[in-house]
Formats: sequence, structure tokens, C-alpha cells
Amino acid sequence: MSKPLGAKPETAFNLKNLFDSVESENSESADNSEKAADEFSFETLENHWKEFLEKLNVENKIVSFNALQSGKLVLKDDFKIEIEFNSSTLIFEFEQIKDRLTLFLREKLNNEVFELIPVEVEGRSVNYIKSKAEIFKEMAERNPNLLKLKNELGLDYNSND
Repeated sequence: MSKPLGAKPETAFNLKNLFDSVESENSESADNSEKAADEFSFETLENHWKEFLEKLNVENKIVSFNALQSGKLVLKDDFKIEIEFNSSTLIFEFEQIKDRLTLFLREKLNNEVFELIPVEVEGRSVNYIKSKAEIFKEMAERNPNLLKLKNELGLDYNSND
């Protein structure tokens, strides 16, 4: 079988070619090592944060939206952005969308050196599920006659009957 005229002959693997290509890539990346690091205010960060949340809401990413919405932004020195969450579950949800959020904020803030740091804050946890005893106690505080009725009829609020 004859080769077409003007075709390059096949060459074997050559380390010199490999090293030359790596050096040219390194010199190109050295030119691009100047990363954008524009200053930004907390208000600007918060506005873009809300814009990202709105995108998640429109895309119907409810779990991610709720997790990020519960986070509290804290802008620290050296472009460090702490996001305070009240549970490790919310941090896990944040980690799932962190890369997308980072790309979004890099573009909007024109800053490639900021760092997003999730922080779990103890004590901010809110108990959303109440026991039957807690519900009854709150109702009895508003209407003491309920306690009297419970005692007279011998009712047990923990019973499922």
C-alpha cells in the first residue's frame, strides 16, 4: 500500500518531543499565573449569592436552594468567605454545589483567589419537630383548662389509641 504524497512519516515515541511540549505548556501557564483578584464588598457578595439562590430556585433545585439559603455569609480577610451552617447535612449539600457556586462567583466578582469555607456552628440549631408532650405543654400554657380536662378524664397525650 503506498502512502499519499506529502504525508508526514509516522514517528516513534520520543521523549524530547514530550519534554518540549510540557515546557511550552508550562511557559503558557506561567503567563496566565496572574489571577484576577478584584476587591469586593460584603454587599456585592451578598447580592451575587442571592442571584445564585434565585437561579437554583428557578431550576427547581429545592434541596440545594434550602441548604444555601440557611447559610450565613461571613467575609474574612484575604478573600476568605465563611458560610455558617447549623448542621453537617447542610454542609454536605453545600459541598455538592460548591464547584458551580465557585465558578459563578468567580465570574461575577472577577476574583479567582477567594475561598469558600463551610463552617458548622453549634447552638444555632432549631428543633422543628416537637413531641406530643411539648405540643400539649404549649397548649396548656395558653389554656389551663386543657390540663384540668386531661387530669379529670385520665388522658395520656403519648397514647396512639
